[in-house]
Amino acid sequence: MPALDELAVALGGELGAVAARIERELKTMFALESERLRAERAEFELRVERAVAARLAELKDGPPGPQGSPGERGEPGAGIVGPPGEPGPPGPPGEPGETPYVGEVFALFDPAAEYRKFDLVSLNGSQWRAKRDAPGPLPGDGWAIAGQVGKRGEAGQRGERGLQGPPGPPGAVIAKWSVRDYVAVPVMSDGSAGPPLDLRGFFEQYHVEAAE
Repeated sequence: MPALDELAVALGGELGAVAARIERELKTMFALESERLRAERAEFELRVERAVAARLAELKDGPPGPQGSPGERGEPGAGIVGPPGEPGPPGPPGEPGETPYVGEVFALFDPAAEYRKFDLVSLNGSQWRAKRDAPGPLPGDGWAIAGQVGKRGEAGQRGERGLQGPPGPPGAVIAKWSVRDYVAVPVMSDGSAGPPLDLRGFFEQYHVEAAE
């Protein structure tokens, strides 16, 4: 029996060595095969890349196609309002502008005259201002009343009688009469002529009454 045990041990050791050698050979074979496959794959990928590059080099852009119809308008996006910025420094003052036309003051409105905006005219005791150039007839839409004659106010209370003033110079009196053609003209003491008095009617009335 001891001989059989020794034989089994020796046989097991031999089998283990054979198995180990076979395993090493298989690993070496698989490593070589894997390396060969990786090389073939790299070479294949390189050929594919070269073929694609050559094909792309042969391709050319064709003529542009017709413009397509516009698409539907999209929904407006949500706007974002940022915070106000800091005020900048004030700029230099600009050139002075032209003196504005403030209108002229005219007398009575003349329909044939040409008026400009802000011109003033008078009509029927009131003052009118032109609202635009060429305002048209007055009154009308082209005019605005600027000043209107007011109504007469009520009479106030009678004030107290004032003090008597100093006597004035003596007035002129009739010095004589100048009669001509039934017209008597009084000549005043200061040399002026007074209002004439027609005497013809008096004489006619006298003759009528005398004939009755």
